[in-house]
Amino acid sequence: MTPPAAAPPGLEAGYARLRGGDPVAVRGGAALIWVEGPDAGSFLQGLLSNDVAALSAGGSCPALLLDAKGHVRADMRVRHDGGGAYTVMVAPALAEEVAGALHRYHFSEDLEILGPEAVELLTVGGGVTVPEGMAEISVPGPLPGTQDVVVDDAAAALAALGVEEAPREALELARIAAGVPLVGVDTGPATLVQEAGLEASAVSFSKGCYLGQETVARIAFRGRVNRALRGIALAAPAPAGAALTHGGREVGRLTSTGVAPDLGPIGLAIVRTEVAPGDEIVVEGSAAPGRVVTLPFAAR
Repeated sequence: MTPPAAAPPGLEAGYARLRGGDPVAVRGGAALIWVEGPDAGSFLQGLLSNDVAALSAGGSCPALLLDAKGHVRADMRVRHDGGGAYTVMVAPALAEEVAGALHRYHFSEDLEILGPEAVELLTVGGGVTVPEGMAEISVPGPLPGTQDVVVDDAAAALAALGVEEAPREALELARIAAGVPLVGVDTGPATLVQEAGLEASAVSFSKGCYLGQETVARIAFRGRVNRALRGIALAAPAPAGAALTHGGREVGRLTSTGVAPDLGPIGLAIVRTEVAPGDEIVVEGSAAPGRVVTLPFAAR
């Protein structure tokens, strides 16, 4: 049996800072796409799930790119740079998907689509402020209480700030503990917005039509989903992809997993809604059952 990999230096302390709201920074990366021109705002408004048109200059919002049936394809943060200029920040793994969709749905609108371009990123928490001259773009991070800041040189910016650095693994553990889904990891091609719990943060129910809007609205106002994002408190570490069964029936699979210093082994999964928080669940490959919990995770 392969022994578990050693935890990176600073994992426990960095995780504690991220969870506790203490000053901390994590180096990472993102991709930027620019949509510029007189029709840029209306184009993004008609394509994405959130109210881009309501953004003032310098404002930003999370948004989703859906398919025509309302399935989640990508998530992003959209920043209004002023006038007809917008910056779309996406995870590197989703950059080509988003850029391709923007070009595909661009017909006669008066605009230009530039990028994607890889950039360095600092995720900062605990009230850390990156000076304006050092920050190219700053938007709220997916993890509550953090900001994602684009900088020219993350290492140099970190040294100038003089703040404690946490490894990427600490941010990933904090994300799982907070119950924040990662699109493309915790979601699949058939995942609906409400199944992933993204409607509260990334959807406007008062704006006009957008791609996939009919399904999102129908579920919100007249229907329900049969699956939902849940936390799984594990008895022992388990890998992503492990099947979850309840009453002899597979009800989901683990997606993101980790071992948190304050919570022990945990994971995320989109599971059938008939499995209620508090129910025990059989985890493939584990001798002891896990337990379904509401998100975010609370200390055991």
